[in-house]
Amino acid sequence: MSRPKTRMIALYGKGGIGKSTVSSNLSAVFAKQGLKVLHVGCDPKHDSTLTLLEGAPVKTVIQKITGQIRSAEDIVMPGVLGMSCIECGGPEPGVGCGGRGVSRMFEVLDDLQLIEQGDFDIAVFDVLGDVVCGGFAAPLRQGRAELVYIVVSESVMALFAANNIARAMKRFASNGIALGGLIVNQVDETTPLEGMRKFAQALGTRIIGVIPRDPMVRRAEVLKRPVVELAPDSEVAQVFRDLAQAVLGDSAAAHDVPTPFDEAGFDAFIERTFGGE
Repeated sequence: MSRPKTRMIALYGKGGIGKSTVSSNLSAVFAKQGLKVLHVGCDPKHDSTLTLLEGAPVKTVIQKITGQIRSAEDIVMPGVLGMSCIECGGPEPGVGCGGRGVSRMFEVLDDLQLIEQGDFDIAVFDVLGDVVCGGFAAPLRQGRAELVYIVVSESVMALFAANNIARAMKRFASNGIALGGLIVNQVDETTPLEGMRKFAQALGTRIIGVIPRDPMVRRAEVLKRPVVELAPDSEVAQVFRDLAQAVLGDSAAAHDVPTPFDEAGFDAFIERTFGGE
């Protein structure tokens, strides 16, 4: 009997919005549930796996690519709870293109047939979404991820980035990718979520999870451990478990093609929805 295909999900969002916090904790929850997890950081900052490596130094695909990559062991780092981790990395500041680095990393994954032969249950891609250029759009353009989740906050720039990501998803919808929903990483718990729900509805999607502002998240990052492993009984750890369950129960077939705004429409929506706050 052939093995089921590896599930692949991608988390996008504006830089600094908390994608790595959300994606790394989702990976940790999946691993704690007994799934074999591949966590892939697709950001030149190579910080997606900082809480997953138990303090071990990060080696990136771009660093290794200057030599010779012969096997998966050259780029895969063992993470907590038995998961496997990869960091794309990027060029030196001011030299080269970070997006090209992401594209090159996927070429390496294909050459090694890592996902096909790695016996993974799920692969989680943590992708920079400020600029949805060719490289950073690789999971969309190449149909790498069946489900995409956009991490947002209440800030206008985070919503602007989310709308741009949805525009790219609409362009590449024929590749079989689907927008599974928005994950709201709250900056301020006093901010009403009604405007965010209207934004999700306008994009033709939903809010699949809300991450509250919790000091335990920062403490876990300082100690370089996922929240769900450091403080499994905390309220925010339960939020991540609920989110992971929702993701595992999701399917691309359940979602329609996104309906993003053009730039004028986005500006009008933001002013109409949030201008009176």
